[in-house]
Amino acid sequence: MAITISNKEKPIRKSGFRTKKEAQVAAAEVEDKLNKGKAVVMKELPIDEYFEQWISLYKTKISDATMKQYQYSLKAVKNHFGRDPIQNITRQDYQRFINDFGANKAKETVQ
Repeated sequence: MAITISNKEKPIRKSGFRTKKEAQVAAAEVEDKLNKGKAVVMKELPIDEYFEQWISLYKTKISDATMKQYQYSLKAVKNHFGRDPIQNITRQDYQRFINDFGANKAKETVQ
């Protein structure tokens, strides 16, 4: 297992980090991301892949019409965010997407 620190993948050792300073730098980077509203995870995952995985995992017993709606939403996510990692999408970015997506749709469609 590895964690990305300063865009460099470093393995997590049983004993943690090699030095106390290395652990402090990693903790500061994680805190900074959290303070900016970004998700902190081990591996960057494009939001469209995350959404596709979510659909296939949680939405297995749905009607064809409902699946069509999820596919429509997935297309909108891909068009808006492209392959941006979910970790880099802030709450403001997501709200902007919801506002744009829902500009000409019923509230129930956006929900």
